[in-house]
Amino acid sequence: MENYVVRIIEKLFVIYFLSYFIFDLALFLIFLFTFRRESRIAPLEKFPKVSIIVPAFNEQVSIANCVKMLRSLDYPEFEIIVVNDGSADDTQGAVVKEFGLAETQVPVAGGLQTAGIVSFYRSVDGSLSLVNKKNGGKADSLNAGINLSGGEIVCTIDADSILDRSSLLRVVNEMVRDESVFVSGGQIAVANDTVIRNGKVVNAKMPSNPLVLWQITEYIKSFFVSRIGLSKINSILIMSGAFSVFRKKDLYAIGGFLTGRSDGEYIRSIFESVKTTVCEDMEIVVRLWRYYRETGRKCRAVYLAKPLCWTEVPDNLSNLFKQRTRWHLGLAETISMHKKMMFDPNYKTTGLVALPYYFFYELASPLIKIAALAFIAYVGFAGLVNIQWVVYMAVFITVTSALIISVVTVYIESWSEKQSAVSRNALRYKSFMDWATLIFFSIISDFSYSFFRIAAQVKGLTDFLRKKSEWNKFERKGVRSIGPELSKSNSPV
Repeated sequence: MENYVVRIIEKLFVIYFLSYFIFDLALFLIFLFTFRRESRIAPLEKFPKVSIIVPAFNEQVSIANCVKMLRSLDYPEFEIIVVNDGSADDTQGAVVKEFGLAETQVPVAGGLQTAGIVSFYRSVDGSLSLVNKKNGGKADSLNAGINLSGGEIVCTIDADSILDRSSLLRVVNEMVRDESVFVSGGQIAVANDTVIRNGKVVNAKMPSNPLVLWQITEYIKSFFVSRIGLSKINSILIMSGAFSVFRKKDLYAIGGFLTGRSDGEYIRSIFESVKTTVCEDMEIVVRLWRYYRETGRKCRAVYLAKPLCWTEVPDNLSNLFKQRTRWHLGLAETISMHKKMMFDPNYKTTGLVALPYYFFYELASPLIKIAALAFIAYVGFAGLVNIQWVVYMAVFITVTSALIISVVTVYIESWSEKQSAVSRNALRYKSFMDWATLIFFSIISDFSYSFFRIAAQVKGLTDFLRKKSEWNKFERKGVRSIGPELSKSNSPV
């Protein structure tokens, strides 16, 4: 009887991990066949005004560099709205002094409920605004920015993010070319150890911190492969809060980003009680899918490979653990809120493919992996399995993972040779030794970083069950900025 139960459990694990592998392999193949395809840029006169909203809480070290880069974007017409969410540091002073803003009357705001506005500053030409408000969280700050925005398109960006000059043009282009696109975003690159000058990255050497290296390989796998693949089959549910664009009319229609103050008609119609989440960037994409599907409208979410956004990642165990815990907590919250959609054919690929994928292969993954390890330990100790076979399987999975990351990095490097210096800098490896280092850390991550990530994800699930929802913001160091006196030997290539 014991052997019979063991065999059943064994086959269930084989089915799960084999299906997981096949799906990821399919996404990898979709990536290879679609990565180089890019939409042509529409005529510039067709591009609508964009409101770039930058929520800022204690961002004194990075906010000025962020705004400088945003002001140099290659886009016909846009405004920048920095929303200071009750910062305890001098975020306000960093913006006001650097850009010479003057206090003025608060404009008439839209209808999204937010924490109170304290003061409002604006530049002479009106292209840069600073909103000082009472603390309400990131989602609340985004809603405040939406209320005061004048653009047809809303771009949300983190205060530590740095955009390539053409990034905004390319993501908005998808909306200009196709009215069914309700959200668009682009490639995220790791900003740690980069140096900027006059709004451009001039040095992107390979970091030496193992945690940052692990995250670089993770971003390549997750953003370059999985998100591009999921986007192509119209099943992507996460668009990074570091850089995304939406249609403002859609955000108003669904009640804006989710906060404890949200009282929009659509939010009241789908939620019986007040809901909040620590991952507003995922929840709003899922809610937009839900809204479009329920209203019977054609819809697409697009993730692009070329538009580039640099963002700082945690460089110590404590901050990284907090971030990964929050991500998994937010995933659990979002899936729980919108579980009605799962397996419902009325929601098409969103309900039949996307949500099941994120539930089984993302949300439940850490628990299943722990159960699998416990099962292997038990049957190994009891002599019910061939340990040599288990070792072979582990080697196969590791080699396959290393092969995929190798192919992806070489493939992207080949593509990047025809791109801008900024796009090439995103790869971070400039020599064979850099590339070999990246592959090495990708391999050993299966036996080190993966267990750390599982622990953080389990903590996120535990927090969800305990209804403990905390943001756990980590302290940022900011990207190093240098002045125009940079020598020619260090100038950009």
